[in-house]
Amino acid sequence: MGTDAWRNWSAYNVQASESENFQDEAHSDRRFTGGPLRLGPTVLHVVIRESESMGPAVLMHTGIHAHLMPELIVEGKLAPADSSAYHGGTMSDEIAALVSLELGVRLRVAGTRQLSGIRTRDLPAPIYLEVQPLARPGRADHEVLPRVMHRTASLDDLRRLKDFSQLESAAAVELVRAAREYSAAIWWANENPDQGWLHLVSAIEIAATHRQTESAPAVDLLREHWPEMWKALEGADDDVRAKAANELVQQMRATRRFVGFLTELAPEPPSPRPEWDEFDWTAMRSHARIIYAHRSKALHAGKPFPMPMRETPHVDAAGALQEAPWGLTSGGPGAIWERRETPMLLSTFEYIVRSTLLRWWDELAPTTQAEGADVPRTG
Repeated sequence: MGTDAWRNWSAYNVQASESENFQDEAHSDRRFTGGPLRLGPTVLHVVIRESESMGPAVLMHTGIHAHLMPELIVEGKLAPADSSAYHGGTMSDEIAALVSLELGVRLRVAGTRQLSGIRTRDLPAPIYLEVQPLARPGRADHEVLPRVMHRTASLDDLRRLKDFSQLESAAAVELVRAAREYSAAIWWANENPDQGWLHLVSAIEIAATHRQTESAPAVDLLREHWPEMWKALEGADDDVRAKAANELVQQMRATRRFVGFLTELAPEPPSPRPEWDEFDWTAMRSHARIIYAHRSKALHAGKPFPMPMRETPHVDAAGALQEAPWGLTSGGPGAIWERRETPMLLSTFEYIVRSTLLRWWDELAPTTQAEGADVPRTG
């Protein structure tokens, strides 16, 4: 089962008739250009405006071509539970998140602006709705992700999204989930940088789990990803080490997937580079382990990411963004951290995460023919 947007697009591709249509309004803190852009049953139009404050940016007009409501009763029996394609959003949320990921800008559906309504004879009778404005999270003068505000927001640059319906259905689901995590990360980062970190790590986990190609033995994982435990078991026999590894294997495999994904798909360093305190791109594996450990502490112990990793980056005279916290140590309320504990800023991690997700998206081989979609039943 694919996502609703994927199924509806697939039905459109086989020329299923349109049963109804609607128009959603998406808001951004960027002025969009380009378009209109047709994405199967959805057409994107930019909203022309002068301000780059949060406001209407893209109108999304979508026709319904697939039967999307799940059947709860099948042949007189309860249908089996299936949440394999669930991501918590609407079709428009899917498209907005994929646009956000591909362009690297904020875009969020604010509400439905128009419904097709019921036709009277041949005269359309659309229903128009008010869309309440979205507020930009965080202080107006505070931007922890400067790149998000400097990337081009043009519908004409959406190369990958045009082939979304040609992806295999399971790949489309995971891509949407990862894109929604990325989109949530950059949306909330100014209000709460911890949410930025957590959502970005989740985006990588989703992609890494889908991409994993091999599973190493538990003992090898223990040796590689938990060297302290391996050393503590140095005097134990092989059976004890194997039992310990098997108890911890799920946690270690999750770490390995995360670290491997970032290491294998890591982008080239951005240009220009800062003169001081550059991020060490050659130690990505070590940095990824540290970030994953911080994420575990944040989720399971309520311990936020270190304050220096949550700060707004400094921009030097050449326009280079600060990549890592300054100094051999850094401090915050109730804490002192060594440099190795704070390998990068959130801004640097956003650059890395988006780049790796786009490379993964490019790896998702389109199918030669989209899988079947549910077409609206007649009568």
